[in-house]
Order: sequence, then C-alpha cells, then structure tokens
Amino acid sequence: MTPTSALSADRLRVLVDVAADDPPGYRELADIVRLLILDGRIPAGTRLPSERELTAALPVSRTTVSRAYATLRDAGLLISRRGSG
Repeated sequence: MTPTSALSADRLRVLVDVAADDPPGYRELADIVRLLILDGRIPAGTRLPSERELTAALPVSRTTVSRAYATLRDAGLLISRRGSG
C-alpha cells in the first residue's frame, strides 16, 4: 500500500496531546494513535513519522515509540519499512 499522505511529527504531537510532565507509556501512546486512526483523524494509508522524528517531537524515549509502533503493527494498524518512515 502506498501512503496517500504524510503526517509530520509536529502534527502528530498536536494530535496526541501529551503533557511533558506526564509522558505516556508505550501502551498509552499506541492506544492514542489507534484511536486517532480508528476515528479518522489519521486517515488509512497515511505515512507516520519515523521513530526518531516522533521521539524528537514527544517527551518520550525512542524505546517507547518503538514499542508503541510495534504494538500498532501487531494489531494490523501499521505497516513499516526500514528506512522509509
């Protein structure tokens, strides 16, 4: 599937809306992104930011983003290609 559009890390940060003093764990981050996908705020086929880009935009570690993305992949909501975002 070719992505129809790309979502910047800054835009996803706004959609996720997490406080710097209360960063989400990977499950919470995955749940937030899952809801954004299911309610259409992130349309199917949208290219999400890379793990590095999202880590720079959110107050979370790369491990948190990696595990959240892995959870979304396992749920069939995300397809990843190494080096492609």
